[in-house]
Amino acid sequence: MRSRTLLVVAAAIGALAVQATPASAAQNWQAVDTNSNWYCSDYFKHSVSDYVKYKTCIVLNSNYDAQAVLVVQSTASVAVSIGGSLKESNFSSNVSCANTTLNPGFTRGCFAPTIGVGSSGDLKATGELKLNGVSNSKTFTLLRVSR
Repeated sequence: MRSRTLLVVAAAIGALAVQATPASAAQNWQAVDTNSNWYCSDYFKHSVSDYVKYKTCIVLNSNYDAQAVLVVQSTASVAVSIGGSLKESNFSSNVSCANTTLNPGFTRGCFAPTIGVGSSGDLKATGELKLNGVSNSKTFTLLRVSR
């Protein structure tokens, strides 16, 4: 009887643990701290607001690892709802960016996985920003010369 009770309790705890697991694999937004390894497009104003800008970046380190990043900056006076993705990367650095709130004055980045890319060939990624439900996207290409 005692082992049956333990089995029921264990099953209940297991069910709760499964329910607590997030259903989405979307990437969270993080603070952005750029350096000389960051190569970015210009900022573009989103069609919904003159106060929310975004750009697509590719971070490339000396080991020839690259990562696509969608960067969003808000100078709006109110919080806005953002989401989006990094897609169409020709080096498989793609990710969905979780829906979240971006507060006034903040800059945040959605970081795709880091991928080994070798020393030659152009790198391309498209950043798509969804602002208050409206999507805009821009493609950035990092032109590289063989070393």
